[in-house]
This record gives sequence, structure tokens and C-alpha cells, in this order.
Amino acid sequence: MAERPRVYKTEGIILRRRNLGEADSIFTVLSAHEGKFDAIAKGVRKTRSRMRGHLEPLTRSRLLLARGRSLDVFTQAETVAPYRAIRDDLERSATAIYCAELADRFTIEHAENPGLYELLLAALEALDGGSPPGAVARYFELHLLSLMGYELQLDACAACRGRLEPVETLLSANAGGLVCERCRAKAGAGRLLGVRAMKVLRYARNVDIGAFGEVRLDQALAKELEGAMAEVISHFLEREPRARRFLEIVAALPGRENALAPGIVESEQGP
Repeated sequence: MAERPRVYKTEGIILRRRNLGEADSIFTVLSAHEGKFDAIAKGVRKTRSRMRGHLEPLTRSRLLLARGRSLDVFTQAETVAPYRAIRDDLERSATAIYCAELADRFTIEHAENPGLYELLLAALEALDGGSPPGAVARYFELHLLSLMGYELQLDACAACRGRLEPVETLLSANAGGLVCERCRAKAGAGRLLGVRAMKVLRYARNVDIGAFGEVRLDQALAKELEGAMAEVISHFLEREPRARRFLEIVAALPGRENALAPGIVESEQGP
């Protein structure tokens, strides 16, 4: 087996940072071919550091690293995409932080997953480009589960594989998807979804994130989907993501209670 080069290049998205000592920081990075990994940037918090600003969380950067005994070491960093529109908007920032946390928590270190990298990249670009934050979050959740081996069964009963009627139906994480009325009692906890919500999830599964961002959702439908997917995510993580609380705080800020993100309008018609 060939020995890995001591110095290597990669492109990655910075998921989070942890300060170490007076001037150093440890960053968690997600890249297409190195997977998720931690690396240390020495002296990055000093004013004159050349890497300062290029390793901020939610930044896509071109990286040069040297392999270390316990942690690899950043030697160069160059910003590819700073995603300024995300940083300038609290709701978009909160949603991006949430997606980054899910990418972090659902993966182990050094497990190569190009699909996950591309999914997070698409979510950040959609948020930066003006797509509704709620739509981006739902799309990311659904496709993340599929990539991690937890794809939800949406076309037939997850328990008996029977036909689903166009009526209110249980979404059960324990069963692995939608459950017909006959199997509901043995499926465990879940959330009832209306016909429109089920159609939205199926559509999200089959289109790209740009197309899904154009779907018109009224506020009630958006909340229904948010609550259902929150239960599913918490089931598979066995905890509630920390960033979800931040999302709730942002949503409760004055002036946002009845406000919809751009691209989401009040409508009685399903997608």
C-alpha cells in the first residue's frame, strides 16, 4: 500500500472551529475526498495571520495541509466562496449552521463521501443565491438521510409495502417512512402528514435543490414539514441538533412570526 504524501491539497467546507490556547484553532472540515477531518491552524487568531478569514465556518476554501501525528496542520488557506449573503442574513446563517451540524453529526472522520460534500455545497450555494431557507433545510434533511442509508419510504407503506391511500398518513422514523393506517399501531411514534406534505417530500426527493426552492409553500405547510422532519432527524441522531434551538430563536424574533422567506407564499394549492 502506497504511503500517503506528507503534504496534500484539498478543497473543503469549514464546519466549525474550536479555539486552542492563545492563538491556535482547530477546524472541522468536510471535503469530497478526505471526508470529515480535524486540523489545527497555528497562530490563526493573530492579527497578522495570512490564513485569518480563510478558515471561517461556512466558508469554502482551498487548503494545503501537512500530516501530523495527532492532527494535520494547515499551512495555506485560500477562500473559494465566502457566502456573504448567508453571513448578512440571520435566518440564512442559522439554516447554514444547522446543515453544517447535521453533516458533522451524521459522519465519522475520514469517511470519504463526495455525495455529502456536494449536498452541503449545493445547500450553501442555494442559501447564498436566495432560495428559501426552510426549503433548503427540508431538502438537505431528506437527501442527507438517503446518503447516510436512512432513505425514507414515501411511495408505499414502510411496514407492509402496501399501497398508500391519498389521506393523512403517519411518517414514522422507526418504521422508515410513511405507514398505512393498518400498520400504524405497530409503527411506533411519528407525525401525521397531510396529502400535500407527502407530495412535497416526494417532489423534493426527485428534483434538484434549485427546482425545489421554487416550490410555493404556505406557512402552515412549511411548519408541518419542519415538525415532521425534525422528529425524523432527532430519531436517527438520538438527540436534537443544537442548531435547531437557534433556528427556533431566530424564527421567534419580532417581525418574523408571520413572515415567510422569499419564494414562499400563502397558498391553498399543493405543489
